[in-house]
Amino acid sequence: MKAQTWALIGLFALVLWLAGCKLDDSVSSQQNNPPQQSKYQLFINEFMASNDACCADEYGEFDDWIELYNAGDDTVSLAGFYLSDDKATPKKFQIPTSANLKILPKGFIVLWADGQPDQGVTHLGFKLSSGGEDIVLTEPDGFTTVDAYTYGPQETDVSMGRVPDGGPNWKKFTTPTPGSSNSGVQPAVPPQISAVSVSPDTIQAGDMVTVRAKVVDEDGDLARVTLTYGVKDSINTTVTMSALNDSMFSAQIGPFNDGTRIYFYILAKDKKDHSTQSDTLSFEVGYIPPVLFINEFMASNDSCCADAYGEYDDWIEIYNADSKPVNIAGMYISDDKSDITHWQIPATDPDSTTIPAGGFLVLWADKQPEQGVLHVNIKLSSKGEDIVLTAPNGTTIIDSLTFGPQTTDVSMGRLPDGSDHWEFFTKPTPGASNHQ
Repeated sequence: MKAQTWALIGLFALVLWLAGCKLDDSVSSQQNNPPQQSKYQLFINEFMASNDACCADEYGEFDDWIELYNAGDDTVSLAGFYLSDDKATPKKFQIPTSANLKILPKGFIVLWADGQPDQGVTHLGFKLSSGGEDIVLTEPDGFTTVDAYTYGPQETDVSMGRVPDGGPNWKKFTTPTPGSSNSGVQPAVPPQISAVSVSPDTIQAGDMVTVRAKVVDEDGDLARVTLTYGVKDSINTTVTMSALNDSMFSAQIGPFNDGTRIYFYILAKDKKDHSTQSDTLSFEVGYIPPVLFINEFMASNDSCCADAYGEYDDWIEIYNADSKPVNIAGMYISDDKSDITHWQIPATDPDSTTIPAGGFLVLWADKQPEQGVLHVNIKLSSKGEDIVLTAPNGTTIIDSLTFGPQTTDVSMGRLPDGSDHWEFFTKPTPGASNHQ
């Protein structure tokens, strides 16, 4: 009897051991399986991450947008699909499961990345960063990726799209095609001008002034780059800019008398007679910039600090270390060092844009300038990019920084205020000193 009992116990243990082996093998097999491939033939086909005057939505607003293309033979309902600007959080925004939003076979649909989902089912709960980030489309199951694309810095009113539709190759389009095919679009791009700079930083009477710019022509047929300058109402002296390398051009002008303000613009032409003219910028001989610092910022604000509209937007704090008040109206704020005049702070409300001596001012980087002069038309990327504050002349950089990946609801700031030392703050202090 005792022997039979031990035999039964041994048999039972063997069964459990075998079952355990199968269970472990099953788990191991599931862990090693590759990610499930989507059954949908949907593509992120075109997008624009810096829309100033290209394409307006049904409310007349020039918002970022994403175009989807259905390469399949069946109509697809987008209800329940997820979109995101971060591969690490693919379920950032879900199209309502009740939405009547469909893409016909070989059809297109435009979704507005404006952070205003209250405007309708084609409006998403996030915005795109012109500095570069991800675009991700995920199935309603929340984990099967349909399509994803990571892009770099974007140009204003220039889209990027696949050619042909749904294909692997991406091109820039100076004539965007939201809601229609990219095929047949000729990506003949005129020369692009960026990174305009003036040196020396502080120009004194008698100094020769060097103006530099980056000029790129994707078609490879750049013909000429010129600089035209002069005092206000007499900008009529033109010189040819010399090539320093394949993309950098330079010209030297001057000297000028103390107090003189010189206005200038750069013109680039290619052999097909396409041309691009820069903004008219300026510099003032003897100009001394105010002592302002980008003192603290938050690039991923989920629940930390709300603006006057109750929205949790990115923000940038400016600190005035000067001994007198400084009005930042007319200055430029940008998230791209190659485009330092991206957004000019309006001069319509000096009471709001003036920083007292030793004081602080918060700018909301939410791409909603309609909400007031302190709401700027840039959005910070939590993956890292630039912040640049430029004088009203459009050439003198007052302060700038390049930051890396950021943590949600954690700010980064100088400690002490205005110093070169940066720290992370789990208790952010927008509009106040960083001394905690």
